[in-house]
Amino acid sequence: MKSREEKSGSLLPCVKLLWAVLGFAALTTGCMSASEPVEKAASQMLVGTHWRLTQLGDVIVDNPAGERDVHFVLQGTDLLVSGNAGCNRMFGRYALKGDAIKFDQMGGTRMFCEARMELEQKFLGMFGEVSGWRITGNTLQLLDGAGKAVGTFEAE
Repeated sequence: MKSREEKSGSLLPCVKLLWAVLGFAALTTGCMSASEPVEKAASQMLVGTHWRLTQLGDVIVDNPAGERDVHFVLQGTDLLVSGNAGCNRMFGRYALKGDAIKFDQMGGTRMFCEARMELEQKFLGMFGEVSGWRITGNTLQLLDGAGKAVGTFEAE
């Protein structure tokens, strides 16, 4: 017959396993009923991120990351958008509600850069078509009213 100490020693691994299982169950249950929905987390990523243009409509854009990459950033506190349109700095305002977004008062500086002026004009024109957004991984798509991507961006 086993002594009391031998019995409790053999139960210790079982007790540890039980606590581990219960802890894991509590952790995963907490994650499934988190108070912050995925949509809110995605909208937090949308704001304050450097979004580098990779595709404009159906056209893939050669836009290496760097000093003059075509990009925008949504400022979180003042609802301003800023960035670079390829040659010139750009700025404007935005309104965000759920997965809807509108851009307004878009403008920029007016330097001439022969190589990127056409891209810059198309990029700035895109903001007038945007009515929604979708983030998948590190990719942002700005969508028109029909849900078609008018601009695709990668988070930097």
